[in-house]
Formats: sequence, C-alpha cells, structure tokens
Amino acid sequence: MNSLSIPFHRRMGERSVLWGLIIGFGLVVILLGIAGLVAVRDSHAIRKNAARLVQEQLLVARLLHEVQAEEDALALIVHRIVREVGMDDRVARIQDLKKADFGVAKLAEAAQHTVHAEDWRKLAAATQLFSKQAQISLEAGGSTSRMHMDELISSHDVVVKLIHDLILHSTKHLAEVDQEIGQQLQQLADESAILLGACLLLSGVCATGTIFFVRHSIRRIEWQQDELSRVSWHMLQTQEETARRFSHELHDELGQSLAAVRSNLVRRVDDRFEDRRADCVLLVDQAIANVRELSQLLRPVILDDFGLDAGLRWLTEKFAQRAQVEMTYDSHLETRLHSDLETHLFRIAQEAMTNIARHSKATEVKISLSVENGQVQLIVEDDGIGLPPQGETSRQSLGLTGMRARARECGGKLQLQPVKPHGLRVVVSTPVLLAEETD
Repeated sequence: MNSLSIPFHRRMGERSVLWGLIIGFGLVVILLGIAGLVAVRDSHAIRKNAARLVQEQLLVARLLHEVQAEEDALALIVHRIVREVGMDDRVARIQDLKKADFGVAKLAEAAQHTVHAEDWRKLAAATQLFSKQAQISLEAGGSTSRMHMDELISSHDVVVKLIHDLILHSTKHLAEVDQEIGQQLQQLADESAILLGACLLLSGVCATGTIFFVRHSIRRIEWQQDELSRVSWHMLQTQEETARRFSHELHDELGQSLAAVRSNLVRRVDDRFEDRRADCVLLVDQAIANVRELSQLLRPVILDDFGLDAGLRWLTEKFAQRAQVEMTYDSHLETRLHSDLETHLFRIAQEAMTNIARHSKATEVKISLSVENGQVQLIVEDDGIGLPPQGETSRQSLGLTGMRARARECGGKLQLQPVKPHGLRVVVSTPVLLAEETD
C-alpha cells in the first residue's frame, strides 16, 4: 500500500551534510589520484623501454665496431701471408692472430645475453678456425700451397660473411624493437586516454551527485526549520487553548460550586440545614470530579502509573463514549517503555483521535500496539473521509506536523496510508526503548 506524500522522514543535520560532502569530494580526489597514478605509471614504462632500447643498441654498436676492427686485422694477416713476409713479421702476425682470437672470444662472451648470442658464438668458432689455418701457414714459412691458400681465403670469407650477417640481423632486430616500442607506446597512450576519460566522467558524476545531495540536504534543512516553526506555533496555540479551557472550567464549574457552597455555609441555621448540608456535599463532590477530569485532560495519571497499554485503553474508552464511534483496541505490549517514548506515542494517538473526531466523520476506529524486530508500532485506522486535498492548510495539518515531530524525536517515522474504500491509517514506527534500559 502506498504511503501518502510526506517530504522527508528522517532528520537532516550538519553531520549528515558533512559526511555527504566528504564522501562526494573524497571520491573525486580518489579518481583524480588514480588518473595521476596511471599517467605516472605509463610515463615510467615508456622511459624504461626507451632506456632498455638505448642500452641494447649501444652494446650492439660497440660490439659491431670492435668486431669490424678484428676483421680488419684478420684481413691484414691474409694479405701478409699472400705476400710471403719474413720471419720477424710472421711472429708479429701470429701474435696478432692470438689477439684477434682473444678479442672475438671476449665479444662473443659479452654478447651472450643478447638475442644474437648464437651468431656471436659461430663467429668466434669461425675466427678460431681461420686463425688456426693462418697460424699453420705462418709457422710453415715459405710459399703457401694453392690449396691451403684457398682454404684460408675460404675461412676468411666465412668470417666476413658471419660479420655481415650479424650486422644485418642487428639492423633487423633494431627495426623490430623500434616497431614493438611504437606499438607499446600506442597501447599505453590508448589505455591512458580511456582511463583518463573514464576518471573524468566518474569525477563529473560524483561532483554532480554531491551537488544534488547538498541541494537536497538544504531543502530538507529548510523543510525541517519550517516544520519546527509550525510545531512551535502549534504548541503555543495548544497551550493557549488549554489555558482558556482550564480558565473556563475553573470559573464556570469549580468557581460556581465553591460560591454555592459558601452561600450555604453563611446562611443561618434553620429547619433546612440538613438540605443545605447535603447540597454542599453534592457540590463538593462535583468540584472534586471536575478537578479530576481537568487533571486527566492535562496528563492522565494512568499513563504514569500503569504504562502506555493502560493509557491507550483508557483513551479509547473515553473517546468511544465522547465521539460515539465503534472502537477496537488491540495490544501486544507486555512491558513498560521509557516514559518519554510512552508520552510521545500516547500524544500521537491522542492527536490522531482528535483529528478523527473533528475532521474524518468516521464511524469505526481501530488502534493496535505491537512490538516486532526491535520496533514498536502504533497504528490508528479509521473509516472516515481521509486526508483533505494537498495544499489546504488547516488545524489538522498542524496536528500531523506535531505528530511527525514527536515520531522523529523518538528516532522513528510516521506514515499516512489510505484505507480502501475510504479512511486513513496512521502508522508510527520507533525503536523499542524499555524503561529498565534507562534506569
């Protein structure tokens, strides 16, 4: 069943607004922080890849430069062998061959962690084979045979070819690495653009949500202030009406009774003394009854002595007698509640029944009081005409304002629900607060 329109059920305070602002702006800061971290991460990745590429190419360039120098030395040795140099020069060339072998071996060892390590090992093996054949030719002295010279030149050609292949492979690998780095940069740029866009979008959503929350909170605070003013005005009116009624009761009832008693007491004793004494006793009894009724109207003693259940039962009996309507009261409350909670719920029921008597034209009223799941629920239902159209300001709306204020004071809420085919249901739900919990 749908509840009738009540703008806000819960109280909005400074703490709620502050928490809303902290959460809203906190989310914005977190999202911007995430975007910044992603940008820093991408920048670091780009720098790391670029540095790795530069170091690798510097190493390859140094190795290629040194191996070309070694190849020049080997070519010079071949040239000297062909020219059939003297003994002194042969000893120097043998030393050059050993240096070239050692240099190429070191280069192969330095390149063992590169992608072309296998090529470097083949080059080192080919160089050693060439050096061995060249050293045999130099140690033999004299003219070198044609067949041995062909083998020596063939070995040198193998070394030259391996160096040439190494240069081509390095150039090809450089192109592949450059393409890979380009793809990674493009991927990082795309991811950064998507993430930054998403963060900006979410930041905008959070900022917009925060603005709507603050605007909604301001409306709630303004509504609470307006309702507080209406409750204060309603309390002043109620106090004034109570004082006026109390004054009239004292003047018209108690004052008249005491005046009549005084008149009987000041008369001289005669044959009608017994009649006047009986009249005095009757007037005093009426005065006592009037004082008790006024006391009950101000605050029922039964509410303090026997609790909310007994107080509501007394209220329904009195209302049935006064309003001439059929009353049904059902209660499942078996314990005493806190005195403030009992007072608020009793006053809410009293105001609801006053509204029924004045505005609803109901013939049947049902009241129920129950406790379930830590909530005490009070329901007042009638078969009257229901609420007047919205926008009409009346005493009934002021009464509802006071009822809502009492429900919020208890930490609960008040709902108005239509009853089919006609009528109104007032539902009050508040947390249970037992009397012994606050003793």
